[in-house]
Amino acid sequence: MLRVGRSLHAPSHGVRFLSWLLPCITATLLVAACANAQGVNPPAPKSDSTGTHPPVVPPPAPATNPTTNPATNPISSPPRTVTTYVPVAMKQAKRASWSLHLHGGLFEPVDVNAPSPTLGMRLGRIVAPHLTGGFLTGWTFRRKNLEQPVPGIPGLKPGLVLARADGQLVPMMVFLQVNLTEKRFLVPIAGAAAGYEWFMLTANDYRTGQSAKATYANFAWEGWGGLGMRLDKTVRLDGELFYNGGSLERTVTDSSGNSWLEAIDLNGIGARVGLDIQF
Repeated sequence: MLRVGRSLHAPSHGVRFLSWLLPCITATLLVAACANAQGVNPPAPKSDSTGTHPPVVPPPAPATNPTTNPATNPISSPPRTVTTYVPVAMKQAKRASWSLHLHGGLFEPVDVNAPSPTLGMRLGRIVAPHLTGGFLTGWTFRRKNLEQPVPGIPGLKPGLVLARADGQLVPMMVFLQVNLTEKRFLVPIAGAAAGYEWFMLTANDYRTGQSAKATYANFAWEGWGGLGMRLDKTVRLDGELFYNGGSLERTVTDSSGNSWLEAIDLNGIGARVGLDIQF
């Protein structure tokens, strides 16, 4: 039987496999090197054992010029218009709630020939646009002298004061006043009051050196009317004519124990000028 023998110089199968594998590995390495040279992105990082990916750091923001950024440079930013809304109730002026009337003038009782100076005030609450109610008081001074002419002195005819009586009238009343208009420059006004009055009398007799004091009191009333001229929205100049009605009394007991009733008639008319101030 004829056998064909293997030559000693023929290559083995292992040598042939290595000769085929080495060119393939070399070609793969060359392809990978070319891909890295062309900027191919690297593969995504692998997660760790906990299954979470490492934090991704964002790229830094590009630097901006502060002179062109409106948020940091208010000069370059356009101006903003701010609109403020004011309630209608605040736009309207607050209406005055009180009225203070200060006045002065002359008062003359019916049975007295000479007038007496008077001062007074009224403080009232404005309860309606045309109506004011409140409290009034005042002070009227009256003086009467018993004189004797001095002979031998010409000119002004001076007199020798033998006795003097000073009286002070003080009312305490509540009142109501009506302003007939609130929109005109001239304002007609009318009012009435009722309450109590006191008349304090002091008498001195210089011939005997005796002095006496007495107080008379009773219910009284007062009425007035006039015309006011507006100086401002809250200030008015008033001119008034008024009438005071009252008979003030006191009880006197003489040395015998008898009681008597003394009365002073203080019914009279007067005129006064005053300022009405609202606030």
